[in-house]
Amino acid sequence: MLFWALVRIIHQELMLDIRKMRFFVAAYETGSITRAAEREHIAQPALTVHLQQIEDEMQVKLFERSAHGVKPTPAGEHFYGICQNLLRRLATIGDEMQEFRGDVAGSITAGIMPSICHGPLAPILARYTSAYPNVAVRIVEGLSGTLADWVLSDEVDFAICNRPAASAELSLRLLVTDRLVLVSARDNARLAFAPCKLNEVADLKLVLPSPNHFLRHTLDHHITRGDFRPATTLEIDGQSATLQFVAHSDWSTILPTIALINEFDSSRFTINPIEDPALSTELYELRSPRRTLSTASERFIAMLEEQLRSSPSLPDPSRA
Repeated sequence: MLFWALVRIIHQELMLDIRKMRFFVAAYETGSITRAAEREHIAQPALTVHLQQIEDEMQVKLFERSAHGVKPTPAGEHFYGICQNLLRRLATIGDEMQEFRGDVAGSITAGIMPSICHGPLAPILARYTSAYPNVAVRIVEGLSGTLADWVLSDEVDFAICNRPAASAELSLRLLVTDRLVLVSARDNARLAFAPCKLNEVADLKLVLPSPNHFLRHTLDHHITRGDFRPATTLEIDGQSATLQFVAHSDWSTILPTIALINEFDSSRFTINPIEDPALSTELYELRSPRRTLSTASERFIAMLEEQLRSSPSLPDPSRA
């Protein structure tokens, strides 16, 4: 109700239509009247007139203009947030009205961390696309920091990943806590799925992710504290490449259990839960508090969370 009341106020009292809001947003985001006009496929003088009309109708200056382009005033910054909220909300109207016909349609763009992409994502996508054939799905893989930036810039609708270092502007919800495991080639001497203590693993040659990865900070913390000390380390920035290397070498790596659920019966790896130090990782849902997610997005998140919570646990070592 409050949303539609705000729409009526803007439309009736300020005579501000959706096209003008888009013109303002384009000028704000490009910092240039010329580039904004090109983006919106309108003549530059006409766009200039529209922006001036907005300022006249609201009786406030939204941009500082110079030879270098346009820079938003504090009022312009605030108005941009209002326009973004309204335009996003309007964009979901079609999807929401389809619900009254029993349909879920539209499109979603989901940012997903590599461990989920390598682990449970395939069955989730199979179930989701079968249940909601009228939804166009786009999956973008990335690390936590990158995914957080994409959520804030609206490049993705939401993200599922570790907690990013900078999260003040995001809405976060904890989905699951996942145990970390030691992963080695199958022909090593350790019993598959038997708990291990890292400080007792002889000559541990450990593949680490890059410093951009949340997991790297966790491992560096424990190494610096002396909880375990690898004999040597190697850095590979990519989960698939790491697993390929580990499978064909005497090196090991540490990953969330969720990333290995498709490898429990594999002949490639020996997987050992880490007993000491006790290592785990948390998976969060990230969304922008400025954005209302579509029903299609909410259904995807619910299905993914259900899959994560019901993922198989590590097998008993006596049955390996």
